[in-house]
Amino acid sequence: MGTYISNVQTAVLLFPLLSALLSVPYAIYQYRSYGSISLWKTFLVFSFIFYLMCAYFMVILPLPADRSIVVPGAQHPQLVPFRFMRALESGAPLDPTSPASWIAFLRRPDIYTVYFNVLLTVPFGVYLRYLFHRRWWQALVLGFALTLFFEVSQITGLFGIYEHPYRLFDVDDLITNTLGAMLGFWASIPLCHFLPDLRDVDERSIARGAAHTSFSRRLLAFGIDMAAVAAVLWLYGIVVPAGPSAASERFAVLAGSLIATFVTFMAIPVITRGQTIGHMVLRLRVVRPDGSSARGWQYIARYGLLFWVFLLLPNWVSALFPTGGVTLHAGADEVSIGATAIETVLASVYLFWLVTIALRAVLSAFKHPFVMLNGVISNTRVMSEAQVERLRAERHAQSLEEELAQNDLGASSLEDAFDSSFDAVYSDEEDAEIDAMRADE
Repeated sequence: MGTYISNVQTAVLLFPLLSALLSVPYAIYQYRSYGSISLWKTFLVFSFIFYLMCAYFMVILPLPADRSIVVPGAQHPQLVPFRFMRALESGAPLDPTSPASWIAFLRRPDIYTVYFNVLLTVPFGVYLRYLFHRRWWQALVLGFALTLFFEVSQITGLFGIYEHPYRLFDVDDLITNTLGAMLGFWASIPLCHFLPDLRDVDERSIARGAAHTSFSRRLLAFGIDMAAVAAVLWLYGIVVPAGPSAASERFAVLAGSLIATFVTFMAIPVITRGQTIGHMVLRLRVVRPDGSSARGWQYIARYGLLFWVFLLLPNWVSALFPTGGVTLHAGADEVSIGATAIETVLASVYLFWLVTIALRAVLSAFKHPFVMLNGVISNTRVMSEAQVERLRAERHAQSLEEELAQNDLGASSLEDAFDSSFDAVYSDEEDAEIDAMRADE
């Protein structure tokens, strides 16, 4: 039992690292597929990953200290099915009326190895049915494939890392592990009645994504775009190396930053009509507040104000003013502002800006739109493609209703207009049938 607990502790230590590596791909998939991220489904997915880690570590750990170690009992695979049944028959007899004999029976190593092998894959069957909506025969195949992967890891010495197998390949493990997966699959049937239907969870995520564009989705897209900026800066540094002096290096950094931000945040959105690379990955778009397409100058104004005026302000100060500070002339007086004072002022401005972003991000979690000053000035917003389509559909429906009202068709809404049109067509068909009957008479 201590070995099992140690393996779980190893999984607990490594799980945060693996979760961090998988969080960005998972978030991208969820935002692209559903428009928002469900906390319940996220918990299920990452608990499934944690379960797989625990199960695999129980199979391969502890690892030998020597790559060339030879474990005599693991060199020849056990290929006789149901050999564990013989071990059961050779043990002490089991008295159904004696609790002590049951306890002694369950404590036998050959017995608890069997039921631990069964229990090992029971959660796998539950996940297959509830999370992945697999059928029974798919659970059978996938359960067998998982345990076969475990056993192949053992017989190959962890796929060649060790020169010899250090754990026994046992065909009975294939049987008991597959049995555990199927038991978990069938046991999940009553369990699913008490858990939320994941199809409903996905539908609610789609509805949320169409109604509101979350701050986290925009932040992830911004991170992807900043990675693109870093790539352009790297290419610029190769093509245009900085000069030997400190001043030329400062100007080179400023020029590279201007070019990288222009390409990533201005040129590409103009070409794609409102999408940066991050927006294309996350299915976002820069549009006007009503969802209509923005103009090219609005993209440039939006990101020019953000980067060229605000975020690159320290680069401008560093490149245009001497490192000793700035001298201001007020009539006959001169006021010298040192570099430390400038850095303090800029740090205060950016700190205040980050605080306001954090507050607006919290409000965004409560479905308040996250709007920045550069978006207000340029009259643009970042929205999901589903939200843009919804706004455009609402605007189109509103324009049709206004047209109906202007034409005085006697309909107060589109539904009334369609009903009236259907009734009129149906009446015309009835009149035509009556006329045809009269002609036949």
